[in-house]
Amino acid sequence: MPKKIAIIGGGGFAKEVIEVALLNGYEIYGVFAKESSLDEYKYFGYLDELNKLKDEFDGVHIAIGVVNQEGVENRRVVIEFLKENSIEQISLISPLATIAKDVKIGDGVYIGHKVLISVGTSIGDSVLFNHSCLIGHDCKIEDNVSIAPLVFLGGNVIVEKDVMVGVRSTIRQGVKIGRGSIIGMCSVIIKNIKANALTLPIPSKSYR
Repeated sequence: MPKKIAIIGGGGFAKEVIEVALLNGYEIYGVFAKESSLDEYKYFGYLDELNKLKDEFDGVHIAIGVVNQEGVENRRVVIEFLKENSIEQISLISPLATIAKDVKIGDGVYIGHKVLISVGTSIGDSVLFNHSCLIGHDCKIEDNVSIAPLVFLGGNVIVEKDVMVGVRSTIRQGVKIGRGSIIGMCSVIIKNIKANALTLPIPSKSYR
């Protein structure tokens, strides 16, 4: 009998998470979110309802996408709630991902399609690797980090807790990204970033 997983989040990213959960043989118990656009799955409400029903499923996965600081904070609130109420987080790894055998993976980690994670890397809890990102050797990724599609991390990069790395960003080998920082899409990071920093590349302009 397949294990039942509850999905926390009701938007577009939750669809991607559900796809990977199904590929891993899970049965979707239902959706817990402030609101849900996933009409094909039963919607139960949010965190209070999740706690009431926690004995009816085997674990949960946080399917809340991150594009800014608010998303990081939303995920952190949920993580703390799950810990306080002893609700298990389940990691979901796409069968299309490539992960070195010695990589250490925490609880509640999401690894999307065509992600590559190289040797010696350690990953904390509730980390999100979206499609086609490339993680070099011996990186350290701490809890509640969100890495967007097509990101490249060189070897020995350290990403501290509660960081978001935006789409197509590149981080040079050996760089440390401080806790709570937001790395905007298409950024090129060549030196350490302090905690709670915001980095943005030059935005595109329209000339007509």
